Amino acid sequence: MKEIIINDKNITKEEIEKEVVRVKGLIINSKGKILIAHNNNTYQLPGGHVDGDESIDECIVREIKEETGISLEVTEGPFMSVVTYDHDYFGTGKKVLNSIYYYRFFTDEEPNIEETQYDELELATDFNLFYINFSDFDSFLQKNIDNGSIDKNIGREMLYVFSEYNNMFGGEK
Repeated sequence: MKEIIINDKNITKEEIEKEVVRVKGLIINSKGKILIAHNNNTYQLPGGHVDGDESIDECIVREIKEETGISLEVTEGPFMSVVTYDHDYFGTGKKVLNSIYYYRFFTDEEPNIEETQYDELELATDFNLFYINFSDFDSFLQKNIDNGSIDKNIGREMLYVFSEYNNMFGGEK
C-alpha cells in the first residue's frame, strides 16, 4: 500500500491533539465512470469516519452503503493512504493527524437513495451523487480546484490519489 504524507506546517507527533481515521472509495463501473459525491459545497469520494472499534474494511462497507445505498464486499485492502498533519482541522484550531485509506471497487450497481442513511450534515447540505468519466476525472478535479468549487485540500488529495491509482493500476481497471 502506498502512503502519502502531507505535513505543510511541519507539525510533530507530539503536537497532535487528536487522530482521525477515515476511508474513501473509488467506485468504478463497467462504463469507465467513477461515482463522486457533492456535499457541503465540495466534491469528494464516498466514505467517512471509522466508528469505535470498527475496522477500516467494516467502515468502508458501512459508509458506502450509508452514502450510496450500494452493498459492496471488500475483496482487497486499501491501495493507498493519505496521512495529513492538519494545523487547523476544519477551522477548529486543533492539530489533528488525519489518515484516509482509499479502496477501489468495481460494480455496476447503481446508487439507491432509498437505502441511504445520511447524517445531519449530509442532509443539511444537499448530499448528491453522480458519475464522471474516468478519463475526465483529473481535468474535472483541476477545473473545480481552479474555480473554487472544491475545497483545495480535498482536491489536492484526490489528485494525488487519482495519479497514484493510475501509476499503480494503469487506468480504470
